[in-house]
Amino acid sequence: MDSRVVPSLSPLAEPIYQAAVNLGDATVSEIARHVALDDGMVRPEITALESVGLVELSGGSVRALAPQLPLERLALEHARAIDAARLTGSVLAEIWTRAANRQSFVEIVTDECAINTVERELMDDAVTSVDALCIGPVAPRRLPPGMQIPEPTVHPGFHEAIDRGVNVRALYGVSVFNDSLGFAAVQQCMAAGEEARVFSNVPINLTVFDRKRGYLSVPGEVGSRRALVVVHESGLLDAMVSIFEGYWQMGVPLGAESDVHDHGASEAERQLLAYLAAGLTDEAIARDLGISARTLGRRISRLEEVLGARSRFQLALQASRRGWL
Repeated sequence: MDSRVVPSLSPLAEPIYQAAVNLGDATVSEIARHVALDDGMVRPEITALESVGLVELSGGSVRALAPQLPLERLALEHARAIDAARLTGSVLAEIWTRAANRQSFVEIVTDECAINTVERELMDDAVTSVDALCIGPVAPRRLPPGMQIPEPTVHPGFHEAIDRGVNVRALYGVSVFNDSLGFAAVQQCMAAGEEARVFSNVPINLTVFDRKRGYLSVPGEVGSRRALVVVHESGLLDAMVSIFEGYWQMGVPLGAESDVHDHGASEAERQLLAYLAAGLTDEAIARDLGISARTLGRRISRLEEVLGARSRFQLALQASRRGWL
């Protein structure tokens, strides 16, 4: 099993999967003896195979599963990630070219107080629309001593913009939902009227105001936590609009926007499937749905039974085929 095809699997995965196929239901120890390896070497490989839907564990036994559905699902995920990387690359290349020419439509702000002022002024000046990609607060990979990363909060001036009738759309990275304060901030924005979606591979904090001005919030250098790249009307701003729209189309709707009914799945089931497809953790999903982890597990198991799926990969694939996603 080529690790270039399934990067999460090592070269040991193929003989271990072959052994699981040949032995049928078998214990980890039986599989280890079959491939002449220690249990300690086989166990993590079994876990990796289970994570991509190629085997399942039940009552201490390992059972091989047909590879077509999980690998098809994995291929779809990789294709989406590749599309996202290409989209990001084209826009960042444009940013590099424009910045290298030092055109006047690009400003770099590094002072934190000045950044806060610019962010508020841009939001206060918005008239019709605000479109944003959000991954939460950014910081250098190596934090200087004493530098703190702030907690996720609602954008300054957001509520006032909503009150003025500004249409706000935000696409969030999955990491935002893994933080309780970030999760609460998203819920607050949605309750106020924001259109929100989630996507697993959001690469950057990007905000566009009325399609006339915008900014990128990036990790800072030389002692600053972040830098704000402010962009005025230009080809670069047009590229930022394009990257937002591209990611927006790939995002999974949250809240009222996702309330679509059909005869095959209830509203709650469709929302749960959408969260699973977006890559949210069980903790984040349970928190949003207001249920316990045990109840969430039962709901997922019921959907797997209804759709004849033996793993979450198969569950998402079958739901997509039925038009439930």
